[in-house]
Amino acid sequence: MNLSRIILVNLLVTIFIMASGISSALESGPETEENAKVGEDNAVELEEVVVTASRYERAIGDIPASVTLITREQIEGSSGMQLDDILRKHAGIDITASSFLTHSADVVLRGMGDMPGRTLILYNGVPINKADTGSANWDIFRPGDVERIEIVRGPASALYGSNAMGGVINIISRKPDSAKPIAFEARGMYGSFNTWDTGGTLSGQLDGFEYHISFDHLDSDGYNPVPEEERTEYDIERYLQEDHLKTRFAYELPNGASVSLGYLFFDDKRGEGEKIRHDDGVYRKWKTNSLNLDYDWRTGAADWTLKIGYNKEDYFWNREQMKKGLYTLYEVDVDRVDSSGSVQATFPVRGSHLLTTGIDFRYGSVDGNDIDIIRNDNPSDTVVHNEGKQLSYSFFLNDQIKTEERMVVDAGVRYDYVKGYDGRFSDSSGFLSNEIHPDKNWSHLSPKVAVLYRITDKTVLRASIGTAFRAPILDDLYRSGLLRGKVYAANPDLGPEELTSYEAGINHTLSGEGSFGVSGYFSRGKDFFYPVEVGIDPYTGRDLYMRKNIGKVHIYGAEFEADWKMNDMFTFYGNYTFNISKIEEFGERPELEGKYLEDSPRHKANLGLTFSHPDMFRADITGRYVGDRYGDTENTTEGELEDYLVLDLKILKELTQYCEVYVDVMNLFDKEIMYSSDFEGPGVEIRGGLTLRF
Repeated sequence: MNLSRIILVNLLVTIFIMASGISSALESGPETEENAKVGEDNAVELEEVVVTASRYERAIGDIPASVTLITREQIEGSSGMQLDDILRKHAGIDITASSFLTHSADVVLRGMGDMPGRTLILYNGVPINKADTGSANWDIFRPGDVERIEIVRGPASALYGSNAMGGVINIISRKPDSAKPIAFEARGMYGSFNTWDTGGTLSGQLDGFEYHISFDHLDSDGYNPVPEEERTEYDIERYLQEDHLKTRFAYELPNGASVSLGYLFFDDKRGEGEKIRHDDGVYRKWKTNSLNLDYDWRTGAADWTLKIGYNKEDYFWNREQMKKGLYTLYEVDVDRVDSSGSVQATFPVRGSHLLTTGIDFRYGSVDGNDIDIIRNDNPSDTVVHNEGKQLSYSFFLNDQIKTEERMVVDAGVRYDYVKGYDGRFSDSSGFLSNEIHPDKNWSHLSPKVAVLYRITDKTVLRASIGTAFRAPILDDLYRSGLLRGKVYAANPDLGPEELTSYEAGINHTLSGEGSFGVSGYFSRGKDFFYPVEVGIDPYTGRDLYMRKNIGKVHIYGAEFEADWKMNDMFTFYGNYTFNISKIEEFGERPELEGKYLEDSPRHKANLGLTFSHPDMFRADITGRYVGDRYGDTENTTEGELEDYLVLDLKILKELTQYCEVYVDVMNLFDKEIMYSSDFEGPGVEIRGGLTLRF
């Protein structure tokens, strides 16, 4: 019996023991009033409770971690069309996308660089990072379909395993706004670049059943991001056509259990800003079908949760180029499948302990083809094929210990077994050698301890030490070809990257309605993935790169956050992030030692003011500052990106109880921003919208 089967059998035995003996074993111990309410409604308001930090509902004030909750009201009041527009206003988060017209943003916590997959993204508690690319597709989400966003900064592999190096972001689906059996919302928007967005939502509640059905269509002519002095005859606007469908059905059973089923459909076509001969130019298409199931129930003193997720993505890239007067046209056609499952139990033990334990399962596969149609002005039928699979089994245990009234200790550990297998690469032309890659497996034990201590009722100290890891993605293991703007060779010998992080912080509640918090962190990374130039690609003549495990990376910094409700109308908020992410040791390329990780600004700040009056309007104005950073590995002068400061504004006015209008302006003063040496931001974006509710 191989190792993966041994692990699976052990995990199943663990679950059987938990299910059969948990109730009788625990009922003998005393049960505190707080523990008796695990999984039930309590007196804490929803906006003050998060699930992500512990995998069960818990008041933010009791969590020994840096946690941010973005509420439905804040999402509605924020500028921007995408969720990443909203996230960029918060501390410790780096966003690389220039606007809604570029394909999916990279969203990174705690200065982890531009490598995708070092931040775990959850959708209703289900991982959506793809095994192939490591990234999550942020374009599938519309802010109007989101109830709240939970952000947990710092390594979280002790609870979530691979990917949770910088932290975790959990996107929670919107629930019905009304207790009525039927409620309808119609919406429309028009803005810069001839951008249209139309959609509607049908939702309601009846006898324990609730539903939410939403559809949106987005269309934009786009803009040309190439600086005017560098444009060629082939540079055009980056256009966009997009459809979203989301459904969620939930039912509360008579015995108190609840079940919910969600479905997401996303169809997207995005121009890449270049057109040579093909009618549509260079463009990409994503078609996504996603399902998630959530079942919660109670047995004795234990609260159980079962989650199942499935995601299928069909990706297509129509690519054309002109090199030395010779034309090439080819297609990239990729099928990606990702699925996951988890079952967990949370239960009290001996009064002062609250245990959460369970198992996770994840599977991912890729099957991709690069198909030549024309190569250097000659017809071609060459097909370059890559495929691979990844499978992981995990067991986790976390203990929340209340040693006294003022102290909380979280101690957790997780074991992950990850296997990469069925990796293949082939070139029908015979120019590149065919490869059948050997199966590889890795295992990792991720412990974490965190402590919270209340100095007073208004002041809290916290500290933690934890480890994290990330398994190699399928693209890096098995794919050779163009990836993220560079030509890569596969590296089937790539191993996991690891991180050990230390953090301390303080949170204080002001006498009025306000608070501030400070967090400091220091992380040591080893075997981080980094692109290393290994020669010239014989197929394209371009520099050839390979992802390799480098020696050591040091990441350290501090985050400052504050908010203050000055009166019933005005609320001030602000944050500042200082971060240093550097390569400390790289034996293969010592000239990179001391260099900064790509796309990791050293300074970042946001300052905002909200206004709300029921007889007037709501408004949010935010100043966003992003400091200097490097867009290349070598930190060259050409790769250095200048800092920028922009102002965003959103105003909402309720005309009647059925009708609301808004104006949304990003980059109010039309600041010129370069997101790379040849990619310019869109400048000011202005949008106006209307929402009707019945």
